[in-house]
Amino acid sequence: MERVHLQELNMASREEALLFLKKLWRGDAAACPLCGRPLELLHKKRKKSDCDWQCKVCDKVFRTIHLLDEINELLP
Repeated sequence: MERVHLQELNMASREEALLFLKKLWRGDAAACPLCGRPLELLHKKRKKSDCDWQCKVCDKVFRTIHLLDEINELLP
């Protein structure tokens, strides 16, 4: 499993990236921006973090807190 970086997502704007993150945080069904398949929670237990998602097809992990940090650093 490899962590996804913001540059890999090819999002055109800050708003688009934030909408994607908000969708994940709400728990709405979201598609992987890389392959289009549905994302699944990385940790199934609520005790664990519910802000990390995984694409089983790409074998990529979407760590939303790290992505938010990258958005704040790279996109004004």
